[in-house]
Amino acid sequence: MKTHGLVQTVAAAVFALTLGCSENQANAPEPGPEMIDAWKAELVQADEAFAATVGAEGLSAWTSFFTSDGALVQEGVGEVRGAEELQAIMDAAEAAIDITHFTWAPTRAEVSSAGDLGYTVGNYHRIFRGPDGVEMESTGTYVSIWRRQADGSWKVEMDLGNPITPPTPIS
Repeated sequence: MKTHGLVQTVAAAVFALTLGCSENQANAPEPGPEMIDAWKAELVQADEAFAATVGAEGLSAWTSFFTSDGALVQEGVGEVRGAEELQAIMDAAEAAIDITHFTWAPTRAEVSSAGDLGYTVGNYHRIFRGPDGVEMESTGTYVSIWRRQADGSWKVEMDLGNPITPPTPIS
């Protein structure tokens, strides 16, 4: 069974539901394809900046890319919501394991016609040392749902990660 498809299906459903709740959608004129493409490019850049910052600064930088009530959903963790809870889970992860490599890259972005909500889908790769010192590797797929902020920047509302390969010792 391919579980990474489940993450994408859940994220698409959440995205579709929130599109109907978009405050700006009712009164805004329909943007042209150039505007939608520009918003998608902004979203990809936001996701790439998120990955670059976490790669350079570690998991402690994770929460700076989330809204104040943003959420993380991961296997074995469930839903963690809000800046304090997100920071606590990231601090615990950094204390428990030594992440030596963590990258991700979006492969696709979509944006609502109002330009206020969007999502990115991509793949991640991690290498880390567990508490026992064994170096492990894992890969997976993610979906991040983003909301445009009043200043025009994008922040993560919800991040869903799903492993494709379980953590495996590196020989």
